[in-house]
Formats: sequence, structure tokens, C-alpha cells
Amino acid sequence: MSLPITARQMNALRALQQHHPDLGELATAVALAFDASKVDNPELARLILENTCRRILTQQAGSREVLIQHLQHFATLECLSVEQVSEFIERIRRLV
Repeated sequence: MSLPITARQMNALRALQQHHPDLGELATAVALAFDASKVDNPELARLILENTCRRILTQQAGSREVLIQHLQHFATLECLSVEQVSEFIERIRRLV
């Protein structure tokens, strides 16, 4: 079960994809890969992902590292596999 998404979040994701397609694709891939059944509050994970991607988009210092840390934490919760996190980290590092 992937992350649940509200209409507002879908609009935010579409806007992200328009402004930064690579980051939008990454956010979508993480949301689809995320096993929401492993956590009590998957909406919080969605909010974390959305806000951190927004920070990357505005080029806030350290935002990529924060996203990497969140993804690693999601792996410890078994919401994402270690392999998925490794792939996502590589994609984050390639973002321009």
C-alpha cells in the first residue's frame, strides 16, 4: 500500500513536476514505493516528503541531506527497502 494522497497533495505534486520534473518523479517514486502499512501515520510521511521536496526546490541549504536522512529512517521502519533507499539517494545526488 503506497502513501495516501489528498487532492491538495496531488495538486502540489503536479506543480512540483511542472517546475522540476526530476524531483517530481522522485517524489512520486518514493510515494509509490512507500509501504504505508508499516507506520501508524502515513500522512506524516507524505507531509515530510512534500515539505522536504519543496525545500529542495527552493534550494535551502542542507535540504537534500535532510531528505536522505528521512529516507534512511523510513528504511529502518521498513517502509522502504534498503535497495530502494540507495536508488533514491543516487537520484537525489543527480538532481541539478
